[in-house]
Amino acid sequence: MRIISGLAGGVRLTAPPGKDVRPTNDRVKESLFASLGDIQGWTVVDLFAGSGALGLEALSRGAKQVTFLDTNSRSLASVRQNLAAVQRAAPDLPGKAMMTRAAAETAPRRLRELAGAVDLLLADPPYRPAPHEYGAVKLLQDKALAQWAAGAILVLEHAIETPLLWHPRSNWKLLRKRVFGSRCLSFARQTAEQGTQSGAP
Repeated sequence: MRIISGLAGGVRLTAPPGKDVRPTNDRVKESLFASLGDIQGWTVVDLFAGSGALGLEALSRGAKQVTFLDTNSRSLASVRQNLAAVQRAAPDLPGKAMMTRAAAETAPRRLRELAGAVDLLLADPPYRPAPHEYGAVKLLQDKALAQWAAGAILVLEHAIETPLLWHPRSNWKLLRKRVFGSRCLSFARQTAEQGTQSGAP
């Protein structure tokens, strides 16, 4: 697992211990960011940070700010370790990183200052969540999150068999999908407001 491109391209990353984290492999990550194009100056929120690989890739590619959310202290420790490696390799990174131990669904409350200012939401929730867990289906149905992220692009990684209901039954309009074996990347935009980003997947 590594940073693919940008100022910190080539930096090796480590995953937190245990089986709870499922890092996005390099092929999927490369396709994700190639689809987005230029993200310089963007504000990014990584809702299920894990190792931080997705958010750190955004930082390396010129994002203005990346906020990492995770409920697991070991995951956030891994993000800190990987961020330190990225900053050593690229001390002139223009963007800043913030870490918050919090659940994805609390973002509108915990990150009020980013309301309406988020350009990109990265979401890699549990593939097979328990009924009480916040997985892909609940994320798409979360009106508070959609309103908070008005105008943002959402990139959602999920199992290909996950039954996702898109616009008009969700708060997001599907733009495109990319399939990688048993996993899928879905690119979407908030339906209530189209936003002003120049990039589009």
